Amino acid sequence: MDKVFVTGINGLLGTNLTLMLIEKGYFVTGLIRKKSNFLKPELKNLKLVEGDLFDLEKMTDAMKGCKYVVHAAAITSQRLLKLSDYYQVNVLGTENIIKACFKTEIEKLIYIGTANTYGYGSLSNPGDECKSMMAPFTKSLYVVSKKRAQQIVDNAATRLNITTISPTFMLGAYDTKPSSGKIIRMALNKRFVYYPSGGKNFVHVADVAKAIIKAFDLKMSGEKFIVANENLTYKEFYHKMILINNQKTALILIPDSLLLILGLIGDLLRLLKFKTDVSSVNTRVLTTKNYYTNEKAKRELNLNFTSVDKAISDSLNFYNQRI
Repeated sequence: MDKVFVTGINGLLGTNLTLMLIEKGYFVTGLIRKKSNFLKPELKNLKLVEGDLFDLEKMTDAMKGCKYVVHAAAITSQRLLKLSDYYQVNVLGTENIIKACFKTEIEKLIYIGTANTYGYGSLSNPGDECKSMMAPFTKSLYVVSKKRAQQIVDNAATRLNITTISPTFMLGAYDTKPSSGKIIRMALNKRFVYYPSGGKNFVHVADVAKAIIKAFDLKMSGEKFIVANENLTYKEFYHKMILINNQKTALILIPDSLLLILGLIGDLLRLLKFKTDVSSVNTRVLTTKNYYTNEKAKRELNLNFTSVDKAISDSLNFYNQRI
């Protein structure tokens, strides 16, 4: 039975990946701050180790005997005020994972990046793995930290077999925090939903988990894959959600000019040390159509993708059961 070490095990991706790995016959060791944070801590063939990315000795000891490592842990919050708030976990934590992999002679490391470290595009010419990061993401503290971590991963890939899996916006069940599921909860059973003019690429979290497992077998180090699926405007996304959940909801466009003003107000609050998701960068993201293609992942990982309708449905079922 092959063993897999997973960081970020209690996140949306980590939880779905762990359940899929166990179903496929793997043994999973998960690094977690508190065992009770995991949705199903008593699963068979699961070992939870309490700790963090900075206890190198404990992490190295927990990795022993594992064939694969999946590094999914990251700070993704948009509320933090400085790059240093992200740097410790997203950059230095990644460095520590790589150090532990070298110490334990891990066969394969899967690093979970983000599609936004690559350039996006339009519906007719979507972004891919060859395009460089573009504004407004060049000013996003989270994305900048992930770009720096990616550079460390790329440097290590000359000495360690590493594949980078960079998802777009993931949806699905078991988003307990929630993270990306906030986009569902903001509109769930609401009479009015206010949406921005932009759009993004959506993917079922299960497809990202499948991509990770398929990447275990890749022999060439340094390969990178954007795992994406459907490019939708926010209006199209919410229209799908409303139909699937059988809601009576009116969709109302937020003018770009209003978002610009809100972003400036958010910048002022952040200067005054108030933590808020609202900033000029984040409001610009909401007015940007950042679209990507999954052609490389389909071709080289032989992936078949689940519809976004199914991803929305699985998210809704999970949240509706918890109401």
